[in-house]
Amino acid sequence: MKTLDRYLVAELIGPFVFGLAAFTLLFVAGNLLNIARLVSDEHASIWAAAKYFVYTLPATLVLTFPMSMLLAVLLAMSRLSGESEITAMRAGGVSLYRIAAPLAGVGLAASIVALLFQEYVVPRATEEANAILRTEIQSGGSGILGNQVVTNPLPDGGVRVTFAQGFDTLTDELQGVTIEEIHSGVLTTVLFAPRATYQASSWRFFNATSYTLAPDCCRQNFAPITDIDIGADPSRLVEMQKQPEDMSRAELAQLLHSGVKQGDSSRYDLLLVTYDNKLARPFASLVFTMLAIPLGIRPQRSSSGAGFGISILIVFGFYVVTTVCLGIGRTTPSLALIMAWLPNVLFLGTGLWLLGRAAKV
Repeated sequence: MKTLDRYLVAELIGPFVFGLAAFTLLFVAGNLLNIARLVSDEHASIWAAAKYFVYTLPATLVLTFPMSMLLAVLLAMSRLSGESEITAMRAGGVSLYRIAAPLAGVGLAASIVALLFQEYVVPRATEEANAILRTEIQSGGSGILGNQVVTNPLPDGGVRVTFAQGFDTLTDELQGVTIEEIHSGVLTTVLFAPRATYQASSWRFFNATSYTLAPDCCRQNFAPITDIDIGADPSRLVEMQKQPEDMSRAELAQLLHSGVKQGDSSRYDLLLVTYDNKLARPFASLVFTMLAIPLGIRPQRSSSGAGFGISILIVFGFYVVTTVCLGIGRTTPSLALIMAWLPNVLFLGTGLWLLGRAAKV
């Protein structure tokens, strides 16, 4: 049986590489046009554009990995079925479930690899890509991030909200900073400073003007230098600027427990549904594998063109269902975990049902 397992797994290698190249090319075509626009409009160097392209590839590979598994299993099973090898195996006493076992194992292994790749490679690569875009391609090489908002719960139950017009990643300097303190739903203090720099474990504000609005209104105070902990260091500010898809689940978990729900409930809901989806999504490799096994053993699926077409249809259907479920999860956060896994459950259930029917033939 080990010989049979090795034979079936070997059948996946060629179609998988073909699928990975084909699907990745489809995804990066638009990105290449965007990079060409950056070179022409932002006058970026070819070297900077090439580095940016390379660092954006890992995020694309996470999406194309399950698709490649789907196509690989479809084409491998189609070839084995078209040349009657599946029939010969079953005539020799090997059940369809036993034939599917090594393929399912590869699908599970591919899911685990995709999860690890998503968590440890993609965030770092995307961070490098964004840094190249920010410092070497856009804004004439500046490292300024705009519109920073940080919400920090206070020990007495209040909340401190910090707004900054910009954050310079090269000098760790906040620009145009406004701090509001809110207690029991009442705005009590407002502070404005033209700039602030990070010192040790807090931020040092220069030429800050504060206004006390409650309980005694209105008092004004000026401080040439004052230190305030806004609840975020420079690395955290950069992290908060990232899109949820660019972060690992560990980074998302940190943000979910940082008080962002109090300051921006909409962003909290997006972070929550993305956190749950990032665990479910890599297992699409296993789901697609189980769905492709019964579909691939039909003789009419033997051509690579038909297999590619079927793969596109299945992937389209899967991600339509996923998009709908994630939309529901975002509007109803209590269902976020269920909605993240529902597409996997539905398509995996369909694959197992089809496999059961095929095994009875």
